[in-house]
Amino acid sequence: MAKSKDMYLLIQNKLQPPLKRFYTRASEILPPSLVMSKRYFEAKSYLELPAINDESDEAVRKIQRELISRTLRIALESVPFYMKEVKIDPDSVGPDNAMETLERFPMIDKDTIMKKPSDFVSRNFNKLTLIYTTSGGSTGRGIALWKRYGEYQAGEAFIEDMWGKFGFDKKSRVLRIGADCIAPLDKPPCRIENRRLLVSPRHLNRKWLEVIVNCIDEFEPEFIHSYPSCLEVLAGHLREKNRSLDVKAIFLASEEIKPEQLSFFYDVFKTKICFFYGAAEHVLLGYGCYDGENVRYHMNPLYGYAENAKDEYGYELVGTGLWNEAMPLIRYRTQDYGQLGDGLELCPVCGKRWKTVIKLDGRRQYYLTTKQGTRFPGLSVWVDKFIWDYVSSFQFVQNEPGALELHIIPRSDLSKEVEKRILDAQKKRLSEWFEPITLVKESEIPLTISGKRRLVVVNTRKENQA
Repeated sequence: MAKSKDMYLLIQNKLQPPLKRFYTRASEILPPSLVMSKRYFEAKSYLELPAINDESDEAVRKIQRELISRTLRIALESVPFYMKEVKIDPDSVGPDNAMETLERFPMIDKDTIMKKPSDFVSRNFNKLTLIYTTSGGSTGRGIALWKRYGEYQAGEAFIEDMWGKFGFDKKSRVLRIGADCIAPLDKPPCRIENRRLLVSPRHLNRKWLEVIVNCIDEFEPEFIHSYPSCLEVLAGHLREKNRSLDVKAIFLASEEIKPEQLSFFYDVFKTKICFFYGAAEHVLLGYGCYDGENVRYHMNPLYGYAENAKDEYGYELVGTGLWNEAMPLIRYRTQDYGQLGDGLELCPVCGKRWKTVIKLDGRRQYYLTTKQGTRFPGLSVWVDKFIWDYVSSFQFVQNEPGALELHIIPRSDLSKEVEKRILDAQKKRLSEWFEPITLVKESEIPLTISGKRRLVVVNTRKENQA
């Protein structure tokens, strides 16, 4: 079994990078009819529905039920785990009973899948014909994910629709900062790949920032696609130099976003910002919405079906992906926490009437332990906006229950007075739950293997050390 698994991954790791480059280039120069799949055009047709922004509309609800029933039938017919665990005749499942049937499926989580990953891959497909990825970006414990190219393209249709509202298309020039851009530290920080300037997250430091900004100026991107934590470092450097970038919009993904970050980016770049929530397992897609004070996420009803599961941490997001026939994940517990609002309320900011995460609390492993012994969501700790004038990066660390450390990489002009101001602000905000609160100056904040900065690191529970 191990040798077979290694063979699949070896072949995939060799084939996928050149195939992806070829596919990206072909997508730019060939008409969509020659490159894109049936699933891509199916998704596009749904996204063009006049009523797409209203989940209560019968046309949208009908398509949602059809997508759910299709996913459930595939699972019951060809996925070993569901064939064994769910005793339902696939022929009995249809749009009329899709919601009731879905509730009869068990909730699953990462541990369930990791016990026997092959049991979650449909027998209808040979793995050598599928795209292989993992979900291990932020937690370090990822699961193997398999999908067809058509399903990958269906996901692209949703992102293109979201970004297209800001003028983006496949020929746009994009500054990209993310996992796919990582370069060894002894190599240059920037490289051009097709119409993208790739900037390595690991090079975002004082040694390279001016070189990076010069490369960006020469490239003249129309859009920025970045992790929020990476853009923080770039934006802080630009503001320090009294500079900016002239772009049409900024796309933020793969990390949770805070109102203070959005306000900071608006100040520096003075452009539109699109941010979204998307689980690596492709079960949910939430469109970010900011009203000037609060951040919410509207969950696209035709991408995935969203539920909540209540536990000791709060309201966990549970998703059923509607576009992956090769590895359908049904009622998957994402380990992301955020409460879905009651009913379908019309959003006064964006006009969507979808299920909405009214407050995203973040990943399970980011929960802190207070001095009272209770759980405290990691996304509820933050810094004041003034900190970016004096700090290039930061991170909250808990090494003992009830205590909290704010680790910072200071700029050269960080004075004792400013240090006290930063620390006093945290004590005022958090001393009800944490004591002591200390400030720790660092020369480097470690990044994850995908180039992200963890906002919170908890070293007090075994589950967070995995």
